[in-house]
Amino acid sequence: MNRKIRFLLPLLWLSAALCLGQQKLLISATVAPSVSRTNYIHRYYYPNSDGQIVEPVYINGIRWATGYSAGVSVLYNYVPGWSVSSGIWFQQLTTRQARQTAAGSRTTTLHNRAVRIPLLLNYASSTNRLSPYFSFGLLTDIPLPSRVVVHRTGQSTQYLKLETSARPILHLLAGVGGQYQINKRCTLMAQPVWTYKFGQIGGASAYDSSFEVSLLTQIAYTF
Repeated sequence: MNRKIRFLLPLLWLSAALCLGQQKLLISATVAPSVSRTNYIHRYYYPNSDGQIVEPVYINGIRWATGYSAGVSVLYNYVPGWSVSSGIWFQQLTTRQARQTAAGSRTTTLHNRAVRIPLLLNYASSTNRLSPYFSFGLLTDIPLPSRVVVHRTGQSTQYLKLETSARPILHLLAGVGGQYQINKRCTLMAQPVWTYKFGQIGGASAYDSSFEVSLLTQIAYTF
C-alpha cells in the first residue's frame, strides 16, 4: 500500500472515532485563502526534465507566496461551546521569482501542493447567535509533487514537475474569529488564523523558517 495512504488512514480513522455515537455532529465545507512567508537559505530545486533543457530553480532569502486550502471538515460538539474537528483539505501555495539573464528575462512560478489534515480544538465563548470563536491545534501536510512553470522571453513556456519528499510536515495553528448561527442547522465560522511550520517528520532534511496567515471560513451543517 502506498506510504501516503498508510499514513492517512489512521488519521481519518481517528476523526471518525471521535464522531461515532455522538449526538451533535457537524459537516462543513472549508476554504481558506492564504499568504505565507518563507526564509529560504540557498535552496536549489531540480525539476524533472522530460527531455527538455531545464535549469535548476534557485531561491534564497525571504519569499512570499499566495494560495488557498479547500476541503471538508467534521466537527463534534462534546460539551456546550467546545468541539473537536478534523478533515481533509487540498492546499496550494504559489511562489513567483523573476530573473534577468543575458538571454532575456525569465519568470519561474512554483506551485507547492499538499494534502492537509487538521486536528483542532475549538471554543465558542457564548450561546448567542453571534459568538467569538477560537481554534488551536495541529495541521499535518502530506506533500504532493510540485508544479513548475517557466516563462522565458521569446521562448515557449515550460511546464515541469518537481518531486518532493513524502514525509509529513507539521504546523501549529491558532485562530480567533467569530461564529454565526444562520439557522437551526447551518452555522458560519470565519477566523483569521496563524500557522507556524515545525518541519518534516523523520530523517534529516533542509528546514526553512515559515509561517502562514489565512482566513479560515467554514459553512457547517448540523445533523
